[in-house]
Amino acid sequence: MANPKPDLQGFADPSTPGWRDRAIARVKQRQQENRRHNERTNGLYLFFDDELRVLLDEACLRRDISLTGYARRAMIAFIAHDLGMKYEDVAQYAAEPVGYGKSGGGRTKRTRDHGKGMGRWMIAGLREMKW
Repeated sequence: MANPKPDLQGFADPSTPGWRDRAIARVKQRQQENRRHNERTNGLYLFFDDELRVLLDEACLRRDISLTGYARRAMIAFIAHDLGMKYEDVAQYAAEPVGYGKSGGGRTKRTRDHGKGMGRWMIAGLREMKW
């Protein structure tokens, strides 16, 4: 197919001084506006029995945290414990949790979990089971 605009025009027109800077600035602006750049794309789907769901729901209610937020916080606590890291250093890579019964869906801005609130999440004195 032939190029419908054979001459470069607008921001990339080489006959206009500063065209290269304008072209690079436009690319950087489009990269910042890219939704995939701002949203998390990794996730898990967890399978469990109804009985565990009842227990999980009760634990979430007592902490006033969403089911997804509870799962992330528990996972963060174990990662920090197992890797010998500070809880807050791991939590910063997760989304900020919302309250029980609420949804964080529809967020357009990427949030960072500060790791505070909604109960204590440290695993001090964890008794490890030997198999």
